[in-house]
Amino acid sequence: KHNFKRHLKNKMSQENTENTQGNAENTQTQDGEIDFVFICKIDNAKIISNILSTLLFKRENQTATVTVSQSGIKFTVEEGKSFQGNANLQQELFQEYKFTGKLEQFKINFSIFMDCLNVYGASANFVSLQMGYGGYGHSLVLLLEENGVFTHCGLRTLDPEELSVFNFRGHPIQTKVIMEAEFLKEAFDEVDWGATSLVLTLSPEEFRFSTNSPITGSCQVDYPHNSEVFETFECTETQTNSYKLNLLQPAVKALSVAAKTQLRVNEIGLLSLQHMIRNEDKNISFVDFFLAPEEVVDEEQD
Repeated sequence: KHNFKRHLKNKMSQENTENTQGNAENTQTQDGEIDFVFICKIDNAKIISNILSTLLFKRENQTATVTVSQSGIKFTVEEGKSFQGNANLQQELFQEYKFTGKLEQFKINFSIFMDCLNVYGASANFVSLQMGYGGYGHSLVLLLEENGVFTHCGLRTLDPEELSVFNFRGHPIQTKVIMEAEFLKEAFDEVDWGATSLVLTLSPEEFRFSTNSPITGSCQVDYPHNSEVFETFECTETQTNSYKLNLLQPAVKALSVAAKTQLRVNEIGLLSLQHMIRNEDKNISFVDFFLAPEEVVDEEQD
């Protein structure tokens, strides 16, 4: 923490007068050190990059809402009222985690944040990461170090917009499927991604999804309910829903780093995909995606 404050003291002092949220509270103590409300450190930044990469679906100007609490950091991305992705970085992931407030929430340019995380290359090992936040109006500051070489980045923070509330359990859950992520990825590899929509049909007897494209024709993938690919298969009644493929794509991309995936659909067709990720340090992290079916996209989120 001493190095973190020493490297960034002057940088944050300058940024205090350039904040984008309004007048910032003073975050410097009388001796000139930054009085962070939040600071964390992890010895292997690749773990964080690996988890958060599942939320990145725009090369430029994708935003994310960051929520900091005593239990960890949550990154949330959205696309309209139809799609939401959440990555939870639990406190146990970090070698140091200190937060003096109750809850802090702000928005950042997520595309730039990910570029900063990978400044030494996406495959670089032995890169440590420290993050600090001085409170409302201040930048989120990153300090990365590899073999004694330091890089620090300051990301402007914005007032967060109200997030969609996908109260998934507000309606009965009709289907729950748990399977190895690799099997589900293989199934989605068969999908024609040139189509606009994917039709998901779930019944007590089978799991099926299909696409239809005027150029390449139709594609269908079926699994019987007793297939060995399923660790759990529970379905109370037959249900068919259509989902936009471009919104589903980020959730499918995350299968490449996941170990297991839980797929659930509730009574009104809201789709939930929860990916379990086994990190290099043996900790477990979860990334959640919610996707509204096409026919209820414009209805009120419950």
